[in-house]
Amino acid sequence: MPRSKNTVLIVHGWSDTSQSFHALAQFLNSRGFQTVNLYLADYISMEDDVSIDDAANAMELAVRAQISSGTLQLPFDLVVHSTGGLVARNWLATYYTGVASDKMPAQRMVMLAPANFGSALATIGQTMLGRVLKGWEHGFHTGKLMLDGLELGSPFQWELALRDLFAQGPANTGTIYAADLVWPFVLVGSMPYQSGLAQMVNEHGSDGTVRVAAANLNAYGATLDFTASAAPTILGMTANNNAASLAHGAFTPWPHRYGETMTFPLGVMNRRDHASITDPASLGDGESDAEQALFQQYLLSALSCNSFDDYRSIEQTWRTQSDQVQDAASADADHHGHLQINVFVVDQYQKPVSDYLIEFLAPNYQQNTDLTGVFHDKVIQNVHKCAQNSALRTIYIDRQSLFDLFYAGIPADLPKELRLSISASAPGNNVRYFDHAYGAEGEFVVHSVDEASRWLHRNATHFLKIVIPRLPSDQVFKLAKFT
Repeated sequence: MPRSKNTVLIVHGWSDTSQSFHALAQFLNSRGFQTVNLYLADYISMEDDVSIDDAANAMELAVRAQISSGTLQLPFDLVVHSTGGLVARNWLATYYTGVASDKMPAQRMVMLAPANFGSALATIGQTMLGRVLKGWEHGFHTGKLMLDGLELGSPFQWELALRDLFAQGPANTGTIYAADLVWPFVLVGSMPYQSGLAQMVNEHGSDGTVRVAAANLNAYGATLDFTASAAPTILGMTANNNAASLAHGAFTPWPHRYGETMTFPLGVMNRRDHASITDPASLGDGESDAEQALFQQYLLSALSCNSFDDYRSIEQTWRTQSDQVQDAASADADHHGHLQINVFVVDQYQKPVSDYLIEFLAPNYQQNTDLTGVFHDKVIQNVHKCAQNSALRTIYIDRQSLFDLFYAGIPADLPKELRLSISASAPGNNVRYFDHAYGAEGEFVVHSVDEASRWLHRNATHFLKIVIPRLPSDQVFKLAKFT
């Protein structure tokens, strides 16, 4: 059934208020949305006792109260910015997973620079600098629980992704995204801040606050199990020279709750940063009139999309344009396509393992140690260890440099592929990981120039749970015959 224009509810992000979105509301009113109601939400984000869960719960109470009074009509559309994306996803996943389409309150969800998979700024926000700069008017509060959820690779992001994106078993497959449910759209800038103190937190491949790869809702998950004896069925895995190592494991991709035929539109805007993405009526820094018109067109087409066929067409159009923005600017590191990997390492008892090392290797790396070094020095842009759980890491990779610096240096007689290796320090003298004291020497082919062999995708976040064997020594338990 075609969808008509709905009431639009705008939800702000961390350290912001609805006042910042008057320009956006005015723009929508001036472009044909004057016939529908516009609502501006406000929620607490800068007090240390309020979490994203609390905000989602309060959102449900506020929506239900407006519906009961007859003020808010269903269904409505959402426009969310930054942390507002996490609040809205959490709200939908908590209260509406698996409901019938006529019970779903939201239809279109346009996400402006959403922090779907965190922000490097969240860690700075919890430092003394963050409390001085952002918490001055809030009793030096900066919203600790909110920032915990926003931290790169946070436990909250893992938990939410397992509730709204990935299916873990046949009994847990309800969804909020489908042809007759919610349609998400993501628009994000690829231009870091060009002036002011905000430049201190700039990263390549980001809008100054949120990475393109962290905004994109299209995510991928898998379990790499080194305790399994079965050979992998999807991607390559090889053992190194230690034949006794338990290097052969099983790689199991996680299915998406919404099926494998739905892909969420991602539009990468050339000259928009985290602030200017909220004001389509004004030019971004250095933005041309044509680029501004394109951004306006994308925003309005998302809010006016009235069929699932149109939704899929928008996804293809935006993807083509986004690739052009990044590929045409391959010499400009700010616009390089990036990707990130969220790693979580546990033993076979599902207990977190915190003292481990992830390495990325070239083929035949014993003879190509310089190339492996190039990857770690030039291709990896950042490794973040989660402050809340040191078994969680986020690895940020410059995809353009992966091809230009890494693959270009692999000799012609070797496969152009990237291998991942893990090792873990033994917790003591009586217990070790894998079959010796200092870890694994198994390898996993995680990316290749052959697209069919890739698990890593451009502009995306990947959740990789690695299970490693924890083995007691023969001194831990003995049997001796009584004589």
